[in-house]
Amino acid sequence: MTAVTSVRVPVPRAARSVLLIVHLVAIAAWIGLDVALGLLVLVPMAAHEWTAACYQVLPLLFWPLLTAGLLSALSGVALGLVTRWGLVRHWWVAIKLVINLVLIVLVALLLGPGLDAAGEFGRALAAGEVPAVEVPRLYMPPIVSTAALVVATVLSVVKPKGRLRA
Repeated sequence: MTAVTSVRVPVPRAARSVLLIVHLVAIAAWIGLDVALGLLVLVPMAAHEWTAACYQVLPLLFWPLLTAGLLSALSGVALGLVTRWGLVRHWWVAIKLVINLVLIVLVALLLGPGLDAAGEFGRALAAGEVPAVEVPRLYMPPIVSTAALVVATVLSVVKPKGRLRA
């Protein structure tokens, strides 16, 4: 066993409970924000009168999404350090960490600029102008993110057996 997998910081049970609650609330918020993003992207496909309003709201989701992701990652790492599950001791914890980090990078590097472009598109539509930018296809990010977060949640509940080898 390496030093990384054997680290376990002793903390009171109440502190672990607070960390777990923060982690669960962050994940729930992230999934909720993904659902909101999905609705704001899909509604204009069916109800064109809502297009400008929906697209103008999209950039407002960037910071809450990034914050929920970072809070989830930080609380997850902290939980890994203070619980018997470890940070990379069990394969399912490592997969959850990878899912979280990949989603944070995707939000920061790909989704953020897409949300800004959609916002500009919505503002141009609302002003009666011909939009100078095209709307990026934003229907996949909430689907992929929600599916990945549900997989991470299932792994947390099921806690499949098996450890990573040191």
